[in-house]
Amino acid sequence: MKIIEWLLSALAWLQIFISPVIIGVIIGLIIWLNMHNNWGLSAAIIIALISCGIGIDFAEKARRDKGTIEFMSRNIAHPELRGKESTNESDRTK
Repeated sequence: MKIIEWLLSALAWLQIFISPVIIGVIIGLIIWLNMHNNWGLSAAIIIALISCGIGIDFAEKARRDKGTIEFMSRNIAHPELRGKESTNESDRTK
């Protein structure tokens, strides 16, 4: 059971890590597409590396505070993200 728990925790850590990295890579790609020279490539790489650092910091902070699995489950179960659900029993049958 410890292996499965560790694997799930590692996957949750990766989910938390990857979101800032994707944003940084997209910003770096936009910069590189606008500046096709060494400066554009350097800026894109630096922004991607900074976003990796931010992702690691964010994921480690979540792991140390409550744990990655609890952090992800709170985000997934947030009522604003789930949409509008009916709490009245008669509304569900319609």
